[in-house]
Amino acid sequence: MIPLKDRANNLLILTLVSISLLASCKTMKRDDTKAIKVLSYNIHYGVGMDDKKDLARIASVIKKLKPDIIGLQEIGDSSMAAELGQLTGMQVVFGPSKESMNGYGDAILSRFPFTYVGNQSIPSASSSRYQAMCVDVDVSAIYGKETSIRFITTHFDWLATLGSKAARKAAVEVIEKGFFTDVPRNLPSILTGDLNAIPGSPPIALLQKQGWIYENLGQNLFTIPVANPNRQIDYVLPRPNKRWRILDVSVIKEQIASDHLPILMTLELVTR
Repeated sequence: MIPLKDRANNLLILTLVSISLLASCKTMKRDDTKAIKVLSYNIHYGVGMDDKKDLARIASVIKKLKPDIIGLQEIGDSSMAAELGQLTGMQVVFGPSKESMNGYGDAILSRFPFTYVGNQSIPSASSSRYQAMCVDVDVSAIYGKETSIRFITTHFDWLATLGSKAARKAAVEVIEKGFFTDVPRNLPSILTGDLNAIPGSPPIALLQKQGWIYENLGQNLFTIPVANPNRQIDYVLPRPNKRWRILDVSVIKEQIASDHLPILMTLELVTR
């Protein structure tokens, strides 16, 4: 019979070994995770809450977060998009809202190579014009040869009028017809943007009906106003559900660089 003291010592050793093995397993899991980080950020044309236009400050926010792919809204023109690409060291494409590279629009930044798909005008009932832009991002570097995802960024109409409410819902249909008519339904995709709609509202419900996943992991993801945020209007929405594993999502508390808070999602593509 093993003495009580020895049994206690053996139990302690087994406990320490178990803890060590668990820590090792957790580390292996984290190291083996093929995750990508996706950011959606309305940068307010680079003008911060101090009324200073500072693209270097926006780039600094982005670089600290180390996203792999970014959907940016409220870009002044193609030159501003190009400068942000240079400042962040990422590949960039600009999507004009008024069919002019010298006018405002949105942009996509990526550390992965991508192929331009298109830029579609979406309905608006305000004086502003809006669009949705799309690229196919080659993620073969982490998921194997010939693996790509479809990535979209957009900015929906903003007014509270009946016309703008209808425009936001109609924009969902444009995105579907413009970018998903002739592709497999299970194509892994991510939609980012300032949708000017809160969770549960008709536009978000329509997006969810189309298979876009709204996931907050049990937390409020308020993105506006920056000082005391009280609602979410900025999103990262993947689809389809079977192709993605959402690991984390959070709103970044950067209260100076823009009038929106950026939202960051970490997720993993399910390849088998």
